Amino acid sequence: MHKLTQLPATPTSTLEEARKIAMGEGLKFVYIGNVPGSKASNTYCPGCDKLLIERLGYTITQNHVKSGKCGFCEERIAGVWQQ
Repeated sequence: MHKLTQLPATPTSTLEEARKIAMGEGLKFVYIGNVPGSKASNTYCPGCDKLLIERLGYTITQNHVKSGKCGFCEERIAGVWQQ
């Protein structure tokens, strides 16, 4: 059950600005959710800027992380990854 239904949704522009600020402060893996079709819902490699993880809602449709590294440039991607 959703809570706070009496409040309006946060504007997409606000979420995108928050993401931009977070990344400007050095956070590498910032994405926004509940914004269908937004490229900001995905995760990009901090080394080569290619798409690492593509999301559609709560589903991961592409995952280019291989053994904890970017599948394109082999930049180490922080996290816990299945082998």
